[in-house]
Amino acid sequence: MSKTIDPRGKLFQHLDSLLAIKEGRTHPPVSIELDASWRCTHGCEFCHYAYTHTRGPLKGTQGKPKDAIDGGDLLDFDLAKNILCQVAEYGVKACVWSGGGEPTLNPHFDDLVRHADSVGLEQGLYTHGGHIDDERAALLKSTLTWVYVSLDECTAESFKAIKGVNRFEAVLSGIRRLVDASGDATITIGFMLHPKNYTQIYNMVQLGKRLGVDYVQFRPVVLYDQDNPSVLVEDTSWISDAIPRLRQFAKDSFVIADIERFEQYANWTTHTYKVCRWTALNTVISPNGKVWRCTNKREHPDALLGDLNVESFVTLWERSGGVCAVSASCRVMCIGTAKNITLDEVMTPQPHVNFI
Repeated sequence: MSKTIDPRGKLFQHLDSLLAIKEGRTHPPVSIELDASWRCTHGCEFCHYAYTHTRGPLKGTQGKPKDAIDGGDLLDFDLAKNILCQVAEYGVKACVWSGGGEPTLNPHFDDLVRHADSVGLEQGLYTHGGHIDDERAALLKSTLTWVYVSLDECTAESFKAIKGVNRFEAVLSGIRRLVDASGDATITIGFMLHPKNYTQIYNMVQLGKRLGVDYVQFRPVVLYDQDNPSVLVEDTSWISDAIPRLRQFAKDSFVIADIERFEQYANWTTHTYKVCRWTALNTVISPNGKVWRCTNKREHPDALLGDLNVESFVTLWERSGGVCAVSASCRVMCIGTAKNITLDEVMTPQPHVNFI
């Protein structure tokens, strides 16, 4: 079985959820993102969620959404255990530890991983990789399904220039510990490409191979204006030079580069679908227990679904979960774009459907 990802193909592993969407029924999300921490010790200049940071180099450097609703700081351990039990019992299959900030900065993070495992949830982790010792590496490798380390740069100099901290070797050490630990979790290095680093694609691939990870993944940095998020704000002409550099690895199973994603961003005009169905399959919970319709809309008033401090996840989801309309507050090339394009094709009525 391949350990790599197929954002569109894996939708069809959840036909019960797709049928519920098609019939207009509420159905448990397949997965949730649970933000353990909105603190971060790195300062990536392209961070999408700098506006949420409560501590770290980027705190206060990015404007918040208009009329932002606070999402918290650190996820309370007892609240988290309650949430994990609720969603597992409801039928959610997986929990992604993300943010916001850096999940591993929650002082109870390792125990949260153990608890999620005990209630039967699959787990994934997005991390900057700078706080992974041998004990944590052993836990993550043996318990999680995957760990995605956002390395983004391939030299200490470029790492410091982009992330504002001199912690390149600390992150590499964390990656090596994950690779060396016993367990089945897929270990991935992620590189966000932008005009300053895309010429290093070859060197990034070679670094990943030297470190011994399962694969490397390339995605474009997507820039947007918080006040007008659906409008392209940068010159994307650099992508026309980046794509041939990515194509040279088209037959290399070690490299995951969604060329279509780069092309869509380079030629962005607007969302090609009017309904976001991805929000029926995934949601995000911020550290204070508030639930948001879209992971790209933490703290956005129009995305708040409810508060798990005052009601259960099932009650909240049955009332508010599901599809929603695409609006001007939806970000350029949002995280659900590829999935929504596929879902739109599946859900749009077709003539002569019974003549295969």
